[in-house]
Amino acid sequence: MDLRKPATVVLAAVFAAGCGAGSKGARIDAAIAPLIPSDTVVLAGLRLDKLKATPFFKTYVEGHKIKVLDDFQAKTGLDPTRDIWELVYAGNNKRSMVFIRGKFGGQFGQEPDFRVPGIERQSYKTYYILSQGEAGVLFITSGVAVAGAVKDLKQIIDNRDKPGENPPHDLIEMVTELPLDHAWLVSLHGGAMVPDIPLKGNMANFARLATSLGEVKVHADLSSGVNLQAEGDYPDAELAKQVQETIRAAVGILRLRTPDTEKELMRIYDGIQVNAKDKQINISVVAPFDIIDQAVKAFPMRHPEGAKAE
Repeated sequence: MDLRKPATVVLAAVFAAGCGAGSKGARIDAAIAPLIPSDTVVLAGLRLDKLKATPFFKTYVEGHKIKVLDDFQAKTGLDPTRDIWELVYAGNNKRSMVFIRGKFGGQFGQEPDFRVPGIERQSYKTYYILSQGEAGVLFITSGVAVAGAVKDLKQIIDNRDKPGENPPHDLIEMVTELPLDHAWLVSLHGGAMVPDIPLKGNMANFARLATSLGEVKVHADLSSGVNLQAEGDYPDAELAKQVQETIRAAVGILRLRTPDTEKELMRIYDGIQVNAKDKQINISVVAPFDIIDQAVKAFPMRHPEGAKAE
């Protein structure tokens, strides 16, 4: 979920632009929303409690393919397949954190008791943080935790007593405009999360288009595969048209790079539809789970010259 990673440039282009109409109903848990820092640029959510009977849950949650869940289990000993209901990512270009909703104590209201070897437990203003190095997990209650850098976790606590500090209401309101799907992402300034890219060569034009991205809404149904709808706004219709052509060209290049032994990948490329209308880009992605991993591996993973891998 970290949109700053250069390796996700093409994927971010797909996931950061188009949104279909549908019944509304998405929301951020009321126990999480007040804790979100005011300087958050992007919010993204994943409803694990609604995914337990799906291939996604078996492949990605039980299959240990979501790093924040594995890190949470390593620090706390809790089982993400049983104890976690919802994840909410909140980030900007300087920091990122994941809010975790679930049941962490024997009963609500009781302090969880975690005894994991090698994990330091520290108290901060009556709250406690389980940490290993600079990364940790902050427990707000027995039902809400936050994973991130320890310094950022302490800031969450400090913000509760900081005059004038309020959650990003406009972003939170954007979430309520989305259908009640398993996953979602919103941003008022999507271009602010694009990683620094050397402004030369073929990447220069992409950087210009990506950093111009304004409001973004994404939602996805993961019941049996990936059914994703997204929309992204640009300053003018010409830029939106260029983004459409750039993404279509990228998909075309992937088609050409696909070896004969992996022709099934064509199914996911066929499921990517990109259209520009006035200043808005609309993207639809429909793909089965059995080829998602293959498709991710097919995307160019080499970093642009001068960029650093994370």
